[in-house]
Amino acid sequence: MSSATVEVSGAQAARWAAELRAVLAAAVGPNDSVSPVQVHRSAEMVIAVIGLVFSGVEVAKTIIEWWSSRHPDGAAVTVLLPDGTRIELAEGSQARLEIAMRQDGTGQH
Repeated sequence: MSSATVEVSGAQAARWAAELRAVLAAAVGPNDSVSPVQVHRSAEMVIAVIGLVFSGVEVAKTIIEWWSSRHPDGAAVTVLLPDGTRIELAEGSQARLEIAMRQDGTGQH
């Protein structure tokens, strides 16, 4: 099992994160989990955070597919892994995200 934190930011961060959470909850396996959305607000930005515990890289594909459909609207997604890896989604970042999420909590492939 691996874990990750997904941050969604942009003009509609809370709504987008709730949407992404629903998509992830439908896609993860029976032993995986998706936490409720937590919203953090500052003077400059709203960031909605979703915690994940998952096995396999299907969750990476789900996140990328969702982000690809919302990116034109201004949604930004950053995936944080327990080892400190921070991946800000951009065009062409799917392979990097899948490789990073393939590692389990011990850092092994």
